[in-house]
Amino acid sequence: MPDFVGFLNQYFDVIRADTPDLRDLAYRLRYQVYCVENAFEDPTRCSGKREADEDDDRSVHTLLVHRQSGAVAGTARLILPHPGSGRVLPIERILSAARPSMVLLPLQHTGEVSRFAVSREFRRRRSEIRCADAGFADTRLDPAAAEKRLMPHITLGLIRGILAICLDYEITLLAAVMEPALLRILARLGLDFAPLGPLVQYHGLRQPCAANILDLIRGAR
Repeated sequence: MPDFVGFLNQYFDVIRADTPDLRDLAYRLRYQVYCVENAFEDPTRCSGKREADEDDDRSVHTLLVHRQSGAVAGTARLILPHPGSGRVLPIERILSAARPSMVLLPLQHTGEVSRFAVSREFRRRRSEIRCADAGFADTRLDPAAAEKRLMPHITLGLIRGILAICLDYEITLLAAVMEPALLRILARLGLDFAPLGPLVQYHGLRQPCAANILDLIRGAR
């Protein structure tokens, strides 16, 4: 297995976007990826070329910063639970629509990772198409070819930032709606997510899934 962690530490910093200026960097990258490069979100609702939504006010964001240039290579967020507020995680809305009788996740200690965005400047090939919450694979390729075009260093760095947030906020279960190709890449890194039901249509075919935080940390080691 390649020394992903060594490469990551040599070239990138994983930082918490805990100031307005740092969060602004995340929103700007999300706009580029989700509104310009892919028609996943409506750019007309994005003020000042910043993509943000109703879940950002209860989210903690992570950034992957290239040490040499200072450029933001990627961003992701962890949506925190708000038990008793009546607000559910996005994955719960998706699962409830697909399977109304499904028992929902234990909200108090469940967080959801989303808005996984990678700058086009750090993709292996500039011709690649960025797919939301899925690394960056060209959806016109067959699954095996798409999987090979993911950048494991960027993925690992963002997941590491998310796991650190989980530990700080006492999140014990991490939920996500991911492309199957990304799930296979994470599994190769020892990060195993269990599927929650069948694939769903959400910016293309996506797999609702979840994993215990301690199991992810043990597997990554």
